[in-house]
Amino acid sequence: MAVQNVAIIGMGLLGTSLGMALRGGNCHRLCWTRRAEIRSWCLEHDAADETADDIETILAKADLTVFALPIPQIIAFMEKYAHAWRKGAVVTDMGSIKGRIMDAAERSLIPAGVQFVGSHPMAGTEKSGCENAFPTLYSNADVFICPGSNATPEAVEDVKAFWRSINTKPVMIPADAHDSLVAHTSHVLHVVASGLAMAILNSDDEKEKALRFAGCATGFRDTSRIASSNPAMWREIIEYNTPAVLGALKNFEDALAEYRKMIAEGRYDDFEQAFADGKVLRDSWLKYKGY
Repeated sequence: MAVQNVAIIGMGLLGTSLGMALRGGNCHRLCWTRRAEIRSWCLEHDAADETADDIETILAKADLTVFALPIPQIIAFMEKYAHAWRKGAVVTDMGSIKGRIMDAAERSLIPAGVQFVGSHPMAGTEKSGCENAFPTLYSNADVFICPGSNATPEAVEDVKAFWRSINTKPVMIPADAHDSLVAHTSHVLHVVASGLAMAILNSDDEKEKALRFAGCATGFRDTSRIASSNPAMWREIIEYNTPAVLGALKNFEDALAEYRKMIAEGRYDDFEQAFADGKVLRDSWLKYKGY
């Protein structure tokens, strides 16, 4: 990896885990986040090599900058600090949507001579904050790569090499295809998990609610885990990818309606076959991922 100075902007779960994953590598880890106590925590826990109060000090030193911020902040920071990078510097991000972020980069970074190569690592947990970070968060994850219009082949290769250096697998994809894909593979799952939690646990009758709490065990825990994710973050993701999410929800609703129809009509052989098809698909995915 040719990159020497890597700036990580935002030291929550994702940014801090990235800093930890880069330990022992050939890059100098610069970090910035608003709160001084978190910057100090990251230095103390070897998630960063250097930090500063002023974000522009960090950006000016960076060969590669990685935004690990909520989507609106990524867009706002690119617009506000486009002047701070050296011409030719490379910027990437970890936002879970690419279209709106790529549009902002085209408006702000690219006219300033800053190369943009969007990224999205398919990794995370339902938790947040630097205290929940760990260095293997990204291990074996796929990372979608979406180059901006001014990204040179060398810049794209630098970003791909950066992600490969922490044991991830870069996958090139256009921004619009990415946003449709993750609506199906990630975004709709969080909506469904939240809906399950509400449908299963919520009741106006306190005795009924207590029984439902008692009746739920590991199956509910495993199925609903991501319902514990940050609500504000997921509001932003859904808002910034609404058309694709609505399409993914329609596909899920159609599949669920078909299951309901089979059960209502007593077509249990059809239900068993559909359930078996789902099992084959999931087992194939587990094998693909090496789980």
